[in-house]
Amino acid sequence: MNSFLNELNKRILVFDGSKGYLLQKFGMKGGECPELWNVERKDIVKKIYSLYKEAGSDVIQTNTFTGNRAHLERHGLEDKVYELNFEGTRLAKEVMGHDGFVAASIGPTGMLMEPMGDLTFDKAYELYKEQIQAVVDGGADIINFETFTDVSEMRAALLAAKATADLPVICSMSFEANGRTLMGTDPETVVLILKSLGADLIGTNCSFGPELMVDIVRKMHSAGAGFLSVKPNAGLPEIIDGVPVYKENPDNFAKLVSEFVNYGGRLIGGCCGTTPEFIRAIRKEIDKIYAERMDAGNIYEMGEIKNKEVLDNIVSSSTRSFSINDYKNMKIGYLSTKDDLDLLNKLTAGDLSIVMDKTMDLSEEDYDCIQISIDNAIEIIRNSEKKESDSCELLARVVNEAQGFLKEPIIFETKYPDELERALRIYKGRAGVVLSTLPLSAKDTDAIRNVAKKYGAVII
Repeated sequence: MNSFLNELNKRILVFDGSKGYLLQKFGMKGGECPELWNVERKDIVKKIYSLYKEAGSDVIQTNTFTGNRAHLERHGLEDKVYELNFEGTRLAKEVMGHDGFVAASIGPTGMLMEPMGDLTFDKAYELYKEQIQAVVDGGADIINFETFTDVSEMRAALLAAKATADLPVICSMSFEANGRTLMGTDPETVVLILKSLGADLIGTNCSFGPELMVDIVRKMHSAGAGFLSVKPNAGLPEIIDGVPVYKENPDNFAKLVSEFVNYGGRLIGGCCGTTPEFIRAIRKEIDKIYAERMDAGNIYEMGEIKNKEVLDNIVSSSTRSFSINDYKNMKIGYLSTKDDLDLLNKLTAGDLSIVMDKTMDLSEEDYDCIQISIDNAIEIIRNSEKKESDSCELLARVVNEAQGFLKEPIIFETKYPDELERALRIYKGRAGVVLSTLPLSAKDTDAIRNVAKKYGAVII
């Protein structure tokens, strides 16, 4: 097990605080690229890292939050993606040495995922792979995805990290005052999706101050998140002369640390507006918790998993599969070419408009799941194009069309491992379910199971 995860199992760790807020205090102007300071103002970046280390941080983050190509292009710095991320990480590692851990801070692209925007899964995946490779080469101990508001983009980032690096991955989402992400996902669903994909640590950061964050942490904990990363803002800022001013007091900020610990908080720090003084207050509070409870093994007790929906319980199970009887007891809606000649003809002709009509009809019913079964359409296309071994990606295209209108989890019924992989890559909902009752060769059965495992899907 990675040394960071080993340490996390032993004790509560202290994260650091805001980088951007301190960079501004050291003279960074609005509109400047923070990552450029990793090569042009190395002394200041190292100073900020050192201040957090001295304040008691066990884990410091790199100054690479907006270091992906999409952000750097806006500053004309797309040719410096590797250099800026590598240097930001190298400097942090130089400061931290063997006294703690360096978490590579990686934020969202700032673009909207399809269909609301132009960011495809594949483009997001490649953007993150590029940035991840640079921070890994720079010496990162942890990959920390933070301040994400779209769990679909987080899926792409997490899968890119798993494919690029053998490092622990933290997935931290930001929530609105209504308790959901900007894209409408609740904390429990976030936990289900990210745990099924293999996130090592899930958490929440930014958004608002510690008081409002307690409920988010509690919901994540009750959904079976396990250990959590928690980084609130220093309260809500006031805009004075066009500049955000945070008025939260460090000692008051740290008072809720024990609440976070009770709900599984294991890596605790601060986000926007927090400074080394806030981290010092958190360190003091955590040391107080240890003194009061004495035994570090009793600091945290795994909470009860309280998911009530059928698929929530399935995904939370350690078996990653469930019986055919469970499947038969669910109320299932079907998007199937087995007995729908109109759907079959239009899909094989390349007309996907019918998918929207049919999924809108399905969405009006009270189904537990929607099952997509279009293998005979896939077979017709493959045979007509003589692509018996190459994916025509019809399943992925149908899923992409359908998922914008469905709130229910999707069951994928297919015998084609390559079609399944493309579909699960772009699937945005809860962990998918793969129906494997079809007659398959041993080779395809193994391939189907491997794809399902890779993307956090469960098997019937």
